[in-house]
Amino acid sequence: MLKELLKNPRALIYAVLVHAVLLLLLVVSLRWDSKPPPLQSSGEIVQAVVIDETKLLAEKERKRQEEQSRRDQEEAKRQAELEKQRAEEQSRREAQEAVQKKKQQEAEQQRQAKIKAAKEAKDLKRAEEQKRLAEQGAKRKMEEERRKAEAVKRQAAEEQRKAEEQRKADDARRQREDEDLLKQQLAQEEQQRAEKAQAEQRRRQLASLRDQYSNAIAQKVERNWIKPPSLSQGTSCKVRVKQISGGEVVSVDASACTGDPSYRRSVEAAVFRASPLPQPRDPAVFDRDIIFNFEPKQ
Repeated sequence: MLKELLKNPRALIYAVLVHAVLLLLLVVSLRWDSKPPPLQSSGEIVQAVVIDETKLLAEKERKRQEEQSRRDQEEAKRQAELEKQRAEEQSRREAQEAVQKKKQQEAEQQRQAKIKAAKEAKDLKRAEEQKRLAEQGAKRKMEEERRKAEAVKRQAAEEQRKAEEQRKADDARRQREDEDLLKQQLAQEEQQRAEKAQAEQRRRQLASLRDQYSNAIAQKVERNWIKPPSLSQGTSCKVRVKQISGGEVVSVDASACTGDPSYRRSVEAAVFRASPLPQPRDPAVFDRDIIFNFEPKQ
């Protein structure tokens, strides 16, 4: 309602005046309430004025509504005209777009046709080039095969010649090898005989040294032996001695004796008193576990 009044300033002024008159009448009526009742003729005049103002406002409102309806109709007509123009513009644009699209399609078809023609021409040229290259390749292959066959023939002849030369060289080499092998066998046999003789000599030497070593130990043990009173004739012992480097005696076992236990104990005591035992002349003869026969002189 306020928007409608702002659009029509004259109606706004009339409305303000009417409200001011009504307010004035209200104030006057309040004052009259405290006075004696007015005359009947005055009340009728005020009611007439109010009725006339109401009719005036109603008439103005009717005119305003008619004016608004006219404006609404004009606005609807204008909107319909604009909508019609927009529809026509849309139809025109769509028609132009359809024509442009058709032109683009035709141009694309022409471009694709040119591309296809160029590709076919290129493929034809490539096929012709491949055919030419294949023919050249076949010719080169035949020529290469001919050269290879000649090379194989020459190589076979050369290999045959080399094989003959190699056979002769192998025969000469085998003959030399057989001669060298025979010489080596004779030399090895000679060396083996010499080594065997040397080993036998070494064995006899070590055996002699072992005997000397055992005799030296037995002699030292006998020098440290104390003859027991109950010793009988013809007694002997096989003595097993364990020693460490330097001849230090670790243990003695004289269990294999022909005499009584006192004789066995005297032999074991003599071995411990003889420690350290004599050292051999050759270190190869030394043994940590040594066995010797003890046969004392009676």
